[in-house]
Amino acid sequence: MHHPFVDRLIERAQERDSRVIVGLDPNLEVFPHFLQERLRLEPTEANLEEILFDFNVAVIEASAASAVGFKPQAAFYEQYGLAGMKALYRTLTRLREMGELIILDAKRNDVSHTAEAYATAWLGARHPVFGTPNPWQADALTINGYLGADGIRPFLNVNPEAGLFVLAKTSNPSSGELQDLLLQDGFRVAEKMAQLAAAWGETAMGACGYANIGIVVGATYPEQAARLRQLAPHAPFLMPGIGAQGGSLQAVVAASGADQLGAYAASSRGVMYPFAPAALSGPEWRDAAHQAISRAAGELRLAIRQVLASKTR
Repeated sequence: MHHPFVDRLIERAQERDSRVIVGLDPNLEVFPHFLQERLRLEPTEANLEEILFDFNVAVIEASAASAVGFKPQAAFYEQYGLAGMKALYRTLTRLREMGELIILDAKRNDVSHTAEAYATAWLGARHPVFGTPNPWQADALTINGYLGADGIRPFLNVNPEAGLFVLAKTSNPSSGELQDLLLQDGFRVAEKMAQLAAAWGETAMGACGYANIGIVVGATYPEQAARLRQLAPHAPFLMPGIGAQGGSLQAVVAASGADQLGAYAASSRGVMYPFAPAALSGPEWRDAAHQAISRAAGELRLAIRQVLASKTR
């Protein structure tokens, strides 16, 4: 049955009355001390994999009620080598078993034949050789549009149901070095990218009225978010920078659209680590972490609901 990612995203947002995407960015340095000690006592690949997966499961279970979906960042698994990739594999499997939406934050792209390989790896339903179900498959993927349309088409062709989020205005402080440059036609680079993504999305519209191609817009830039919403009215916005990077909830409002379903706040550190690592130093770390993470995710969900409600008054 034809059921594109964007329709499932909107349905889940309405079901859970949420606009929160929870990042899954494991960083051992800020893990509960109990887990850090476990690794110090048994510094093996197998134990590292288990600890990464253990903590991810705790985050997922604690925040699922408040989350529209989850966003594993590939780099945080790649840095730990094979153990990290095994933990990512198991995390994707667990999320799929729970029926959660998965946005893989990998920012892939390249020339068309390489883009096709990336798309097959992360969005393809089947293994390209054996035809077996692809256990790495995500529901959506962040991509770089720098190569233009022929770097985008392979992602659309490999799996038309999958969602794509094209980098437009990123949340980091130096993003303006290129993204804010003014082009000859009067648009800035980020604005041109939003226009391109909007055009690509015209052939990938969901029944919900939004396109299956969205854009990444940092919540650290509310004014640009409002401008990009004008230029890409049907694109869902994935908005990192909420929480640890000081992102503004007003940016989510500015990008949410008339129906308030267009913008999704991505929070990683703010939801994953709302505790002092030393405070979780015993075997009861899971219960303590669950309480703190659940509270942080719920508070972010409520804060966004309140600020969106104030917009309609």
